[in-house]
Amino acid sequence: MGMGYTLVCGKCGYSRNLFMGCGMMYCQVLQEKTREAKEGIHGPKLKALFEKYPNGCIDAMNNIYYCNECRTVECEPSLDFYKPVNPDEEISDELFGPDMDKYELAEEYIHFCPKCGRPMKQVIRLTESEPVDCPECGGSMETGHRLIWD
Repeated sequence: MGMGYTLVCGKCGYSRNLFMGCGMMYCQVLQEKTREAKEGIHGPKLKALFEKYPNGCIDAMNNIYYCNECRTVECEPSLDFYKPVNPDEEISDELFGPDMDKYELAEEYIHFCPKCGRPMKQVIRLTESEPVDCPECGGSMETGHRLIWD
């Protein structure tokens, strides 16, 4: 399942489309992000975790991340790392991704802003309680069009 949002600034009109989740492409995205993590593309920490727990897994679902410093908004895969509850158990690939009952969170992946390099926070829901300011003018971004797909 996936969700799409359009954020629109009420002050300057800047807009940005963001697509959360992966829809039916989850397994393909998971394989690609896992390969990248094992190669070190997403940093040495994830690579080391896969070396320590070869049958571990990551969360490849896209989430929204926001930089409080420069107001950059990005949609990126979570990349949180999960280790097997029982490291000796052989875990087979599931048709729709790993059986998360067999894993526990080992390390939350920290996303850094591509613009200013500071840590970004995950935006859980685009609501008034979690405002997102416009990266262009600092005005308040409103959630516009929403969509849901499989």
